[in-house]
Amino acid sequence: MISSVSELVRTARNGRSQEQFAKELGVRQSSISRYESGSVNPPARVIDHCMNLINQSEIQTAPSAEELASKILNHLLGIGAADARLVLDKVIDTLIANQSNVKPTKGKR
Repeated sequence: MISSVSELVRTARNGRSQEQFAKELGVRQSSISRYESGSVNPPARVIDHCMNLINQSEIQTAPSAEELASKILNHLLGIGAADARLVLDKVIDTLIANQSNVKPTKGKR
């Protein structure tokens, strides 16, 4: 299970080089390195892209919105900046939007 933003980025990269992944995201390779080391938190659009990649490729079962929000909040507590709250808000909004797109299936009788 993914337990940090840095692990989210690393998992989404899925074996590609940091340079290849950086080109896909439109950032520098050094940014990917900093995201993965945990020294810099990626912008919300990068987190959103990583989450979508993981969900599309089914690398692992996606955690619930509550689990992911809790883990990211714990990781970002030390930052205490408005940027951290914006990232967390975006992650939660994305998870809620993804959950609302899933329609329950009806059982056959």
